[in-house]
Amino acid sequence: MIRRHLLVLLAATAATPAKAQPRRHDPPPEIDHPRASHFAFGPEGRQWRIFVGLPDAPPPQQGYSVILSLDGATTFPQFWTHRETRAPGAPVILFGISYEGANRRWVDLTSRAMAPVLPILGYRSAPRDRLTGGREAFLAMIGDELLPELARRYPLDQGDMTLYGHSLGGLFVLHTLFNRPHLFARHVAADPSVWWNAGESQREAAAFAGGVAAAGGRVDPGVQVMIAQAGRARQNHPHDPTSLVRILSGIRGLDVMYRPYPQENHGSLMGPSTADALDLHLLR
Repeated sequence: MIRRHLLVLLAATAATPAKAQPRRHDPPPEIDHPRASHFAFGPEGRQWRIFVGLPDAPPPQQGYSVILSLDGATTFPQFWTHRETRAPGAPVILFGISYEGANRRWVDLTSRAMAPVLPILGYRSAPRDRLTGGREAFLAMIGDELLPELARRYPLDQGDMTLYGHSLGGLFVLHTLFNRPHLFARHVAADPSVWWNAGESQREAAAFAGGVAAAGGRVDPGVQVMIAQAGRARQNHPHDPTSLVRILSGIRGLDVMYRPYPQENHGSLMGPSTADALDLHLLR
């Protein structure tokens, strides 16, 4: 199938929202199914739990397409349920990255936290008990170790992969786009934490746009980007992603989609945004 071109304008914030999900953010149940499994990956004492959801379909000649989701303990069950109910015969393999033992989420998904002396507009500090600053090592682990290992274990189409993240995971998805744009064909950031380090993602986006311009003016081959937002847009607000969307929309070769969910909150956004990420992945 040829992927349809999707375009959602910033003005679409007034569009009819998707059906609201429950406001409580209860952890989804673990998937107990013969095609669902997990394995430990990484060095002893610092391992990740990798969830695997095989499809009920043989691999195409080029291999399975891939959806890799961060915060896998919560996102993997969402993707599993959507795929099994919405596209049960699709040859899409699901992977989720979670943790064995201690949760190192803040370390993996962030740059080093700022320590401003003077007040900065839009600045919000990390919790005092959370270490930060390991996202470069985490991205290297995914690109240079995990994906090759997954390709060794399963027949994968490494040119047809989607990365999904919510909240801090969405922030990491954007960082992946800016630093290794062709590691994934599609990047889905749901309510990305654009407040981190007083709008660091916007500064990264501006630097990325400048780099693209200096290197020929377009991202080639092109990649797709979806940014989902719960609640109503707050124009020019330091915690609102629409200004980031504007920067990215000006980069040739990026197919940028902005998806507002006015009736969702930060937690409930995960349900409809994972469904939309699956739909985007299947429209190819």
